Amino acid sequence: MDIRDHLLYMVKTNQAVLKRLLDDVTPEDSMVRGEEQLNHICWLTGHLLNTNGYALSLTGATIEDYPEWGKIFDGGSEISDDQSVYPPWADLRERLFRIYEQMTSAYSRLSDDDLGKMVGDDQSKAPLWQRLSFLCMHDFYHAGQIVYMRKILGRKRPFG
Repeated sequence: MDIRDHLLYMVKTNQAVLKRLLDDVTPEDSMVRGEEQLNHICWLTGHLLNTNGYALSLTGATIEDYPEWGKIFDGGSEISDDQSVYPPWADLRERLFRIYEQMTSAYSRLSDDDLGKMVGDDQSKAPLWQRLSFLCMHDFYHAGQIVYMRKILGRKRPFG
């Protein structure tokens, strides 16, 4: 198994996990923040969409609407309790599932040379494979936050 195979495994695993975590979430559920005003599932989903758009951009792919997502879904962006600030919930979920398909396709086409290419600015240059791997782990971190939000919503554990 090579680096590309590992990246594809992580992308497919993240896609399956997030599908299971989000399939039964309603638009109303997606906006719940709990007593501690945590990141709601709507923002977390958009944040994953945004960072996966960034990952795809590193491969040279063009992603529809990607620059617009950062305004509301970048790390550190203000999280709103107003659902109208965000794209419709069904659209957001569908876009996330679709971007995983785009990632699978794009990563499958990357050569070993592509994966070894250095990306980033002068202070944070790293091989492309390392950036993509980090972003896959980033998805799983936020999947854990979604699991916690599901607990607040009173949902059963989605795994095990």
